[in-house]
Amino acid sequence: MSLIIAVSLGALALAQLSCETAKPRLLILITADTLRADRLGAYGSDLQLTPNLDALARESLVFRRVYAPTSFTLPSVSALLTGRYPEELGIQSNRSALPAETATLATLLRESGWSTAAVVSNFVLQRNAGLARGFDRYDDELPQRELGRDWPERIAADTTDAALELLDSLLIDSPPACFLWIHYQDPHGPYTPPEGYRSRTLETERRAADGRRRLPIEAGRAGQGSLPRYQEIGDEREVAFYRAGYNGEVAYLDEQIGRLIRGLRERGLDEAALVFTSDHGEALGEDDYWFAHGDRLTDPLVHVPLMIRAPDVGPGQRDDVASLVDLFPTLLAMAAESPHASTGRDLLRTDGAANSEPYLATLGAGGTQRYGIVSGSHKLILTRVDDHWDPRLYQRDPLGGERPQRAPETAQRLVGRLMEFREQLPRGKPELRQKLSDEDAERLRALGYGVSDPDHE
Repeated sequence: MSLIIAVSLGALALAQLSCETAKPRLLILITADTLRADRLGAYGSDLQLTPNLDALARESLVFRRVYAPTSFTLPSVSALLTGRYPEELGIQSNRSALPAETATLATLLRESGWSTAAVVSNFVLQRNAGLARGFDRYDDELPQRELGRDWPERIAADTTDAALELLDSLLIDSPPACFLWIHYQDPHGPYTPPEGYRSRTLETERRAADGRRRLPIEAGRAGQGSLPRYQEIGDEREVAFYRAGYNGEVAYLDEQIGRLIRGLRERGLDEAALVFTSDHGEALGEDDYWFAHGDRLTDPLVHVPLMIRAPDVGPGQRDDVASLVDLFPTLLAMAAESPHASTGRDLLRTDGAANSEPYLATLGAGGTQRYGIVSGSHKLILTRVDDHWDPRLYQRDPLGGERPQRAPETAQRLVGRLMEFREQLPRGKPELRQKLSDEDAERLRALGYGVSDPDHE
């Protein structure tokens, strides 16, 4: 049997099952690394970077106020796939490992007879992190190396190729139901989009008030008032060069996601349920914090996009506040599976009247403890300063963005809510560390990190 015929028959089988059950039998989760919500046209950007994602948004239920639980990859993705906050899982850094007994979306779906597969492109999501459990196939091949620090990765074009090849192999097997997770590394730094992508917005970024500012190089990774060392590209120091590079990476990501969606259409899989989100954002100079993430909880770092396109989910927009931990029960419900204990809520069981109160934490990243809570139109951040906690209250804008607000009674109320939540939050076992290969341990040492130190990617 030829590949084309096999794929067509597989697609037909999935489509028939979808009609019989009134539930999608192909569920695709796409996560993008380091993608700010405000760089998408669907979330207010006028840079025209994301025509494919904007087209997807028009066909989807778009959640405009979704928060990642932290601003670096492994804890955030772990929360998404388990419905539990990182501290519930004992995860503090990108060197943590998910405990073996933890139920994940993949383990539960496979127990119910689903075929499960994943393509990941960030080094910290390799199988020794524990997220591969429950996946029949877990493609964590990373053929490229980042510029400057030899960090393994897979660029967006290769990620799309791998995802489509894996999908074709799944369809040949004609399983009754498939779950496919695809994690793109772009637009994570260093920002090295293909030729021509950076130039699309370079002059626009140079016209910004600080666009021509030249940044010193930061010896470490903090990004406060300076360019983190790993972001350095040649002799470039201009803010606009790096902002335009980030924009170029976003445009490149969008192009490849568009190719993935076209690949689904060509395979007759338009009725697949498709969910798109990001693990966290990126600072582009807000509060003099440059091209970094991990140790802050500002909206550019934790406000993420979320789109759900499915046959039984009408397009539209939702303004209720949600967290990535809400995706676990939501995706289980979309798959017509029984609910499983989680901290999140099923976003499709409400009409938007309900709100989550997302909890935020910097965990083991950076040298300063920060905790936060989002409640309605407000966000409160507690920062540890010497021997006391400094509370800061922010008023949130509908499409993201925030501004400081002086409202002592509201701040006091949210401090109480945050403390109450932390007291009630189930704590996991002590942090479980990944078992690193000698090669990976040496790579971390060569990059200037002790193997036991957290890294915020």
